[in-house]
Amino acid sequence: PISSGVPQGSILGPMLFNIYINDITAIPLTDGSTVLYAGDMMLYRPIHSITDYHLLQVDIDKLD
Repeated sequence: PISSGVPQGSILGPMLFNIYINDITAIPLTDGSTVLYAGDMMLYRPIHSITDYHLLQVDIDKLD
């Protein structure tokens, strides 16, 4: 028995994923960029200093 979520391979799964992830690009990020492809998302930014590392963490926290 499945108590939560969407079963793997269901017809409803892709539509629910699109509804869930569709507006994630509207979240204002400090300077990071997002890429959405199929069922994946990538958040990235060049890291040249410790400040860049901290700003990436801020963006990760915003998305969380």
